[in-house]
Amino acid sequence: MTKKQASQKLAELRQKIQHHNKWYYDLDQPQITDFEYDKLFKKLIDLESKYPELKSLDSPSQKVPGKALPHFTKKAHTQAMLSLENSYSVQDLRAFCERLVKSLETEKLSFFMEPKLDGMAVELIYEEGFFKTALSRGDGEIGEDITAQVKTIKSLPLKLQNGQTQNLEVRGEILIFKEDFKRINEEQEKAKEKTFSNPRNLAAGSVRQLDPKITAQRPLRLFIHSPGGLEIPSVESQADFIKKLHEWGFPAFSPPSLSPNLKHNAVTSFFEEGADDPQVLKPPFGLLTMAHSFQDIVSYYNRMQEIKSQLPFEIDGIVLKLNSFLEQGKLGNIARSPRWAMAGKFRPEQKITQLEKVKLQVGRTGVITPVALLKPVSVGGVTLRQASLHNFKELERKNIQEGVAVLVHRAGDVIPEVIKVVDKPSPAIKKLFESKKVKAPKRCPVCATPVKAQGDYLVCPNEDCPAVKLNKWIHFASKKGMNIDFLGEKSLEKFAQWAWLKSYSDIYDLKDKPIQDKEGFGEKSYQLLVKSLEKSKKVSLKKFLFALGIPLIGEETAGKISEKLYEKESPLDLRQVLSLIKNLSLEELEAIPDVGTLVAQSFKQAFEKPALLEDIEALAKRGISLTTPQLKTGRLKNRSFVITGTFPVSRSQLKAKIEQEGAKVLSQVSSKIDFVIVGEKAGSKKQKALDLNLTLLTYEDCLNRFGWNQDFKS
Repeated sequence: MTKKQASQKLAELRQKIQHHNKWYYDLDQPQITDFEYDKLFKKLIDLESKYPELKSLDSPSQKVPGKALPHFTKKAHTQAMLSLENSYSVQDLRAFCERLVKSLETEKLSFFMEPKLDGMAVELIYEEGFFKTALSRGDGEIGEDITAQVKTIKSLPLKLQNGQTQNLEVRGEILIFKEDFKRINEEQEKAKEKTFSNPRNLAAGSVRQLDPKITAQRPLRLFIHSPGGLEIPSVESQADFIKKLHEWGFPAFSPPSLSPNLKHNAVTSFFEEGADDPQVLKPPFGLLTMAHSFQDIVSYYNRMQEIKSQLPFEIDGIVLKLNSFLEQGKLGNIARSPRWAMAGKFRPEQKITQLEKVKLQVGRTGVITPVALLKPVSVGGVTLRQASLHNFKELERKNIQEGVAVLVHRAGDVIPEVIKVVDKPSPAIKKLFESKKVKAPKRCPVCATPVKAQGDYLVCPNEDCPAVKLNKWIHFASKKGMNIDFLGEKSLEKFAQWAWLKSYSDIYDLKDKPIQDKEGFGEKSYQLLVKSLEKSKKVSLKKFLFALGIPLIGEETAGKISEKLYEKESPLDLRQVLSLIKNLSLEELEAIPDVGTLVAQSFKQAFEKPALLEDIEALAKRGISLTTPQLKTGRLKNRSFVITGTFPVSRSQLKAKIEQEGAKVLSQVSSKIDFVIVGEKAGSKKQKALDLNLTLLTYEDCLNRFGWNQDFKS
């Protein structure tokens, strides 16, 4: 692979991963399995390791996925909420342990092991012993303030027990138990309402309700498992922390009890087979336990996989972390995960059922996706009725036919997937009907236009195909696009049926349509939509380019192209954008970071189509205007910063300003850091900076020293 090919492949991988991050973390609607996502992520890591010069700061490998949703107030975490590195085998867990043994130069390691809960991550903040704030993970740095929603959870302690009056930050998961999930879906079915795909999505969706009264109706549970950014006196290990949780009154699993066979001194070598008796991990045992040999880890991993179906809540693996906080601190973190912890994930449950029929769906880029309609089967407590088959080469590779018996699973306990055709189906399934080969369509199933091959996919080339146009409008109005609230998929589908939509600009003419007179709408719906349309008219160039739905142009790529255009002229309006894009050469586009040949060609070709140019002109006439970004300077070039604590503005705003000045913002304090910006509740990073005699700056120091007073107005 040449360097140019590697750059193009990296751009594709980053775009795919960012797309799936959005659907999992922001929309609570994952489109692929955890296993598939982790495979994509591993390809990204491997390629960036092979070509380190192509690694970029905005790569998914360098940041925690997700973001704070706009309709919630945003608040910064005192310390970033990171993700865990994932593994799917005992061999991966062994490699992880070997790295730690080598890094710490000792085989006397103590690990804390716990189930990996499949819920929504939350941080709870207590001030002087009283519950103050609840934050979601968000993007790891900035979370959503979900205090009102979390307050409805009955097991949440509003005051620390035993007279504790300290400031405290703890982290955990919000869950819905399997039985409650099943009951809610049964009630939804009876009411002919949409059912929920899995407990995790239901829990996350419940917490993200703007009205806490709706959240209160859901049987949410809370389990705390980790400390936050504030140091806790006299607590030196994870096991100590769990004991403290019970003293403070938090809902948490029982502290681990050590068997005589698990004493640290008994271990002669961490990797010595049979150093400890694995029998001690057989029932009865607590869900939390300690490990002092690799055999302990293997036994716990296997046993938890055996009993996971018996647990009242969903787990998708185990979490393995160094017990000692001192050792954790020595190892530190990488960009998006701690070096001292790993998730050992389970392979998903599998069932045999019948693939009754294959239907075809057409997306916004014209890609035709075959979807398997399954004889309903329960997998992990969820009834599967259909699964994506991705493309027709996938059908051919798996020899999929209508009527065959197939092995299906919910990989990661989330997304239905057809694994393979079963050679010997049960007699009951075999008798249903004969198998029928699925033929790749020669014409679009919606508009009957002859299809074209595009790599592994078949595509409808008709840009006026009703399915293509509808999905483009849905994308255009989405939160990462023009962010038009109160304009959802169902509404757009009806507007299209009524022939109100032919282009993007027609969306802004909906205010002149008799929406309030239509069944299912009303005056209130109409007024909310009008306000949303007006609000969305002021947009960044990055979001506007992304909203156009150009093939291969993801959110990050749109941002990079936007920066290039602003290098040429600032400020910009839509007509100037068209002029600049017309004069951009393919070579200029390809030179932009993360933009390869195919992406550049796709972008140029899109703006050579008269229909799009006319539509953008029409959008300009309807008042769509571009916000002007702050351009980068070189004032702080080659300088490095660390930000710790909370400030009058969000950390992301501070970070953006520092990067705008040409400096780097790093996550860890070291002797090479130039400045450490400390805010309220600054923790161990501040102390480490003092120990290293680094330059500490307050928020006010930054405003005065760097002249940022006009940028951040309180």
